[in-house]
Amino acid sequence: MENKEGYVSASEKIDQLNKLAWEIRVADSTRAHELSREAFQLAEEINYVKGKAEGYRTFAFTLIRLSKHQEALAYCDKALPLFESLDDLNGQTSVYEYNGIIQRSYGNYAASLDYLFKALAIRQQTGNKEGESLTSYHLGATYKYLGDFETALTYLLQGLSVAREHDLLMPKSYCLNLIGLIYFEMRDFTNAIEYYHESLDSRQILGDQWGQAGCLDNIGIIHYKLKEYDKALEFCSRALSISHTIGDKKGEGNALVNLGNICKELADYQKANTYYNESLAIRKVIQDKRGQAEVMLFLAELQLTESITEQLCNKVVALLNHALQLGEEIKALDLLAKIHLGFYEACKQFNLHQEALAHIEIYISLYKQIHTDSLNQKIQHLEISHKVENAKNEAEIYRLRNVELAGLYEETNRQKEEIQTTLTELKETQSQLIQREKMASLGELTAGIAHEIQNPLNFVNNFSEVNKEILAEMKDELEKGNIDEAKTLADDVIANEEKINHHGKRADAIVKGMLQHSRSSNGAKEPIDINRLADEYLRLAYHGMRAKDKSFNATVKTHFDESIGNINIIPQDIGRVILNLLTNAFYATNEKALSAVATPAAAKYEPTVSVSTKKSGDKALISVNDNGNGIPESIKDKIFQPFFTTKPTGQGTGLGLSLAYDIVKAHGGELKVETTEGNGSKFIIQLPN
Repeated sequence: MENKEGYVSASEKIDQLNKLAWEIRVADSTRAHELSREAFQLAEEINYVKGKAEGYRTFAFTLIRLSKHQEALAYCDKALPLFESLDDLNGQTSVYEYNGIIQRSYGNYAASLDYLFKALAIRQQTGNKEGESLTSYHLGATYKYLGDFETALTYLLQGLSVAREHDLLMPKSYCLNLIGLIYFEMRDFTNAIEYYHESLDSRQILGDQWGQAGCLDNIGIIHYKLKEYDKALEFCSRALSISHTIGDKKGEGNALVNLGNICKELADYQKANTYYNESLAIRKVIQDKRGQAEVMLFLAELQLTESITEQLCNKVVALLNHALQLGEEIKALDLLAKIHLGFYEACKQFNLHQEALAHIEIYISLYKQIHTDSLNQKIQHLEISHKVENAKNEAEIYRLRNVELAGLYEETNRQKEEIQTTLTELKETQSQLIQREKMASLGELTAGIAHEIQNPLNFVNNFSEVNKEILAEMKDELEKGNIDEAKTLADDVIANEEKINHHGKRADAIVKGMLQHSRSSNGAKEPIDINRLADEYLRLAYHGMRAKDKSFNATVKTHFDESIGNINIIPQDIGRVILNLLTNAFYATNEKALSAVATPAAAKYEPTVSVSTKKSGDKALISVNDNGNGIPESIKDKIFQPFFTTKPTGQGTGLGLSLAYDIVKAHGGELKVETTEGNGSKFIIQLPN
């Protein structure tokens, strides 16, 4: 009896420790770290499963705050099976969320999304509003790291809405802070600082010193960007003080770097050097290799403010080489690109022109690779997002454990209806995505039309003004009785009216063409002069590109086979295909022109896009050729897949070529590509003649 009473007493103590640790995990992570460790150690002594699970979970959270992600992962692995054995869904979702955070820190964004979607599905089903808001925040954070700001803001605003509705200060402060960071990266400093201050207010009410330090540091960075250096020093110094007090080494290191940057701008190089070296020492202690490399890059840049000597050159090269070694160890392409750019700047100052050229070429190569990897991650996270439904089904299985057998038939029918509804929604979403791509195509067309329609409208306006003057003059001649002179003036009016009519019809034709392009296809084919259609869309695509970028220029060439005649097509559909291929071609040449700026080849490169038609037996061939960067062999087979795009995030839907391929197939034809990396691409539309 005594043993049993002692066991109950021990378990109650463990529960109290875990409860307190969980409640203060945000406000006082250091204390929560100690309490949760004491709790799970006591629970291990008496094999108290609930106590071990909750202790491991909170301990993992505090390890994440201390940037000890590998240790945190080990405790997550310990906690999850225990929560599963207890059928504790809230505990399980916390572990899923922490795994998502850890995987994000490793750059494993697909795995991060997988865990977080699983957590969100269960939390929404169980009605855990605080959990739902927090997981939405972390989904936003992962999408932000992927560079998909639009999706990130969607989840962050969703999390913020739930937090505000239920007065949840902690997730509210998290969402506000990250929304501020996204606005900061978009260089919208006004909105960014408002969100940071609102987040700071919430964290002060919560007593979350870790969060306060982060907010203060962020506000300081904005003042730094705005060149308000006194305020920047004030906020970053406050952040440093709090981070030092609570033992947040990562936060302390960040604040020191920011203070170093501010002092550098104020030309206080000695103080900047001190701050940088203090940050470097901290980052070595916490084994933050990326942070060390970044500080070494700052230190190298700082040395370049001094007079150039052999000793200085050696010091700068040593710093950059050490940073490069760390960057290669952690395989951080973006960091390696910055380091090679740093080498380039240093070599230029040291008059090492050959070495400078080598480093800038590596920088450009890495920059291209970063964009390629970003695209691959985009495909990966789109594939992961489809696992949301699977996660919902898993959550449903957990819930069914508590459903009586008698209600199983009814529940199954309800699930069937939900799946049917989901399928309908997915089909609607697919239709919306296709419509978005069509509207994007229409936008390209409209920009070209705006230019094309201006000429006939100018003629109409000008001749109308001239006629007004002639008619006034003719009226005067009639009043004087000069009939012959009046007749001559009337002839001039008639001639001008013919010109107005001609140019009015031209404007009308352009508008009708636009309406035809924007109208959904009714599937009716009609005989069309393919040469005229291709020539029309070539001019519209070129002017559309010029409308977006006034600096853009390209040589345009055409070669039309006059023997090709009319072919039966749906003109608005094939028009979309030609417009998409031409827009991509102009984009490719522009990208090559921009990337060539840093090389001697820039002066020789002439962006060129050509369109040609050819009759080949019973086939009509339409070719769009460009001399851009071409398509790498590794992704050539993917370009017609839905959602695959070689454009940076936010500049393409990844549906244009996929829709073009489907349209050509529906016409009984083929869409092919011939390309050589570095030497351009040729897309060939093959249609029945």
